[in-house]
Amino acid sequence: MIDTDRLDELLTRLRLTAIRDQLDSLLDEAGRAQMTLREALLDDDVAA
Repeated sequence: MIDTDRLDELLTRLRLTAIRDQLDSLLDEAGRAQMTLREALLDDDVAA
């Protein structure tokens, strides 16, 4: 399971604020599509 607080902290530290701000919707999308967070991030990146 993903510790979202820790992930939020790391994304802030890495200055990946756009991903941090979209994290809840990305996690929801990944869950609905039965994808991992990594797959959802890649899918979102390809769509952009």
